[in-house]
Amino acid sequence: MPGLLLLADRETTEHLTPHGPVRMRKYAGARGREFVRAAVPARSGERAALVTLRPAAYGFAGAWLAALAAHAPDAADHRRPDMAPGSVRLVARMTRTHANGVPRQSDGSVGWSVPGASARVWPDGRITVTSDVGVELSARLEGAQWDDWRVAGVVDAGLRLLCVPGARHLTRTSGPQGWAQSSLWAGRSYDASASATCTCGWRGTYGSRLAALAAAAEHRGNSGLTEAD
Repeated sequence: MPGLLLLADRETTEHLTPHGPVRMRKYAGARGREFVRAAVPARSGERAALVTLRPAAYGFAGAWLAALAAHAPDAADHRRPDMAPGSVRLVARMTRTHANGVPRQSDGSVGWSVPGASARVWPDGRITVTSDVGVELSARLEGAQWDDWRVAGVVDAGLRLLCVPGARHLTRTSGPQGWAQSSLWAGRSYDASASATCTCGWRGTYGSRLAALAAAAEHRGNSGLTEAD
């Protein structure tokens, strides 16, 4: 949104998203450090997120505000979001792996990264997504209806905006389903099928883990990414 640079101090504007308008106001800031504040509404109209944008992030403002509006809850209140940072990371799609545990800081926040960008979530609803070149997308989420899945969706969107292009396609494959009791009379059977998924939404089920790995490799190759997750 390059037009944000042209706003005067305390001037307001609106950005229209598919989920409603977002009201913004420009502030000159101390020592010329200007910024824009944006209020993202819940479906019912109350403020569900407060966003601060510095000039380096103006170009991403439209997509970032649209992502927040898309995941905003039906209503907002003055309570903290009903989410746990560790759980947000576990359900986020833009992660390299879920196998190594969740690193937690002394302030309760949890962070993770993908090539080119990193994210952090705090228990009070603050989130930041930062690129390796210093662009920051941040917001404070307001209201108990912000749950793990909604917050993860917002963070995923921010990471997709700031990561290197190839990181938008991080694939994972599952192991074989394994042995299972098919029925009381038939006994146990072995299911060798495995699934492959990508953070872009692509997914498939295949007859074996090797077939799933091959499909994931082909998908990454078609997307310009050569290394596995």
